[in-house]
Amino acid sequence: MKTAKISDLKNRLSYYLRFVRRGQSVLVYDRDRAIARIDPISAGGALEPADWTAELEQAGILRPPTAPLPRDWLKRRIHAKGEGDVVGALLEERESGR
Repeated sequence: MKTAKISDLKNRLSYYLRFVRRGQSVLVYDRDRAIARIDPISAGGALEPADWTAELEQAGILRPPTAPLPRDWLKRRIHAKGEGDVVGALLEERESGR
């Protein structure tokens, strides 16, 4: 397994991806602590979204939606710093059950 510091990985990404293409893994370090691993995708190809979301749900990282998003969800805008009452908006949202 190849190892790389974050700065080296950023500067030489293609170099490390060649190792991954050959079937090797790259362990990424932040200072002296391993934080990530880059592994090759299996011969079967990439996981479908349903597969990896199911894995995240089983691990307790993700939870399934309880209701569909409102139609105007994308049109809503979070106010920029200093505009509007963010806490008030949060409390209003909690009271309405969203």
